[in-house]
Amino acid sequence: MNKKILELLKTKYKDLGLSESILKVTADRLARTVKEEAEEAEITQAIESVESELRMYQSFEDRNRTLLKEVKDLKEKLEKNEPTPNPEPNPNPRPNEGNPEPNPMLELLKELKGEITALKSEKIQQTNKEKLTAKLQELGVNENFYKLHIDGKTFENDEQINEFANQLKESQDAFTQSINNDLLKNQSNPLFGDRAVEGQVSADVQDYIKTKFN
Repeated sequence: MNKKILELLKTKYKDLGLSESILKVTADRLARTVKEEAEEAEITQAIESVESELRMYQSFEDRNRTLLKEVKDLKEKLEKNEPTPNPEPNPNPRPNEGNPEPNPMLELLKELKGEITALKSEKIQQTNKEKLTAKLQELGVNENFYKLHIDGKTFENDEQINEFANQLKESQDAFTQSINNDLLKNQSNPLFGDRAVEGQVSADVQDYIKTKFN
C-alpha cells in the first residue's frame, strides 16, 4: 500500500516539484490510515486530503530556491567587486581607515542565510510533527489526549520522537487505569461486568472510557 500511495502522490502532485523525501513521509503516514483492502475511492480521498499540506511544502521549497539563488548571485557580485590588495599600504593611515563602513551586500547576505536556516528548521519540524502524529496513532494514543502535548514541541532526531511518543502512551495508559480504578471504587455494585477487580480493565469499562473521552 505504501508504494501504491507514493506512486499516486507522485502522479497527482508532479507539478509541485516536491522532493521525493517529502512524498515518502506523506505516503508513510497515509499508509498507516488506509487499509490494504480499501477501495479506490477511499485511497483517492486520502491522496486528495493532503493537497493543502503539500502545497505548503511547495511554498517552502520555492522560497528556499529563491533565497539560495539570491545568495549565489550576491556571492558572485561580492567576488567580482572584491578590492585588490594594496601593495604599498599607507604607513600613516587616517583614524577612520582602520574601520571601514559596513558592506551592505555582506549584511544582506547574512540576513538571507538566516532566513534560509529558519525555513529549513521550520520544514524539518513540520516533518517531525507528522512523524510524531503517525507514531502516536500507531501506538493507539487518543488525539484528544495528545494534541495539547505536541504543540510547539521540537525534536532533533527520530529517537527523540519515538521516546516522546512512548512517554505519552504510558501517560495515557496510567490515566485510563486511574479512571477505571476510581469507577470501580465508587460502585458498590459494579455497573460493568460481574466482578470489580482493581487494577484490571474490563472490556465494558474500556468502552465506557472511549465513549467518555473520544
